[in-house]
Amino acid sequence: MIDVFDTDDAGLFEFKHTPKAKKTTMPDYVARRRPCEAFDMFEPLLVQCQKDLASGKRQVVPFKNEQEIDQGYFFVLSGVLLFIAEIGERTLDKKGKKNARLRCVFENGTESRMLLRSLSAELYKNGRRVTEHQDKLLDGLKGISQDDIESGHIYVLRSKSTDHRVTGISNLHKIGYSSKSVNERIKNAPNEPTYLMAEVEYICGWKCYNMNVQRFENLMHRFFSKVCLEIEVTDNEGIAHMPREWFDVPLTQIERAIQLLISGEIVNFRYNEAIKQIESI
Repeated sequence: MIDVFDTDDAGLFEFKHTPKAKKTTMPDYVARRRPCEAFDMFEPLLVQCQKDLASGKRQVVPFKNEQEIDQGYFFVLSGVLLFIAEIGERTLDKKGKKNARLRCVFENGTESRMLLRSLSAELYKNGRRVTEHQDKLLDGLKGISQDDIESGHIYVLRSKSTDHRVTGISNLHKIGYSSKSVNERIKNAPNEPTYLMAEVEYICGWKCYNMNVQRFENLMHRFFSKVCLEIEVTDNEGIAHMPREWFDVPLTQIERAIQLLISGEIVNFRYNEAIKQIESI
């Protein structure tokens, strides 16, 4: 294990993938960090995240709302990468808002037990969210061995259609599955109604193991059914089709729904199309 409390001559924790943080006055709950217990458990995750960012397999994007904060996710706060290692019991604060005590592990070998809403407030001011790995696995977060069977892929696409009925929907995404590679599946997109008879852009995808991928896709479609695109598309032979795999939903909410479906918690949530967020029931 690297001694993170010695000098960092190798620059392991020099974070290069986000703009330099603006100077800000950080509150006491951020300043009072302590050495992380068992940091060797988290260090490989943080280092791998940096490598994923460098290779483009993860991206740093704006932080938009506190519902993006969940266990197992990465963020950048004042230029420092952090990992949400634990989320305590969610309770209501004095204003009736849900809150929880977090265990945040920072790349410099420290940790903090700040509240979820406190972290959210700081991320709004001077933070960013790190996206999921573009090739992440839907395996219930378990290790994959040679005995596991690859079932297919769940993928998210964005349309390149010039149809005004499509271009006016900023959060339009296709959630689909394929038993073969996604690139192979979408190569004929301009000639297939399911792809709106247009080229598509691959946004992200998940390899699936030991599961019924089509059923997983169906559950995702049912969860977002209220925002399913209603559009008629005509194929090259003049036959009309009604594609049912396109949804007006932000990518962050698709990612969150997938995590909730894996954990089994999705039965306690619903998608609120008015505010474009997943909320507890």
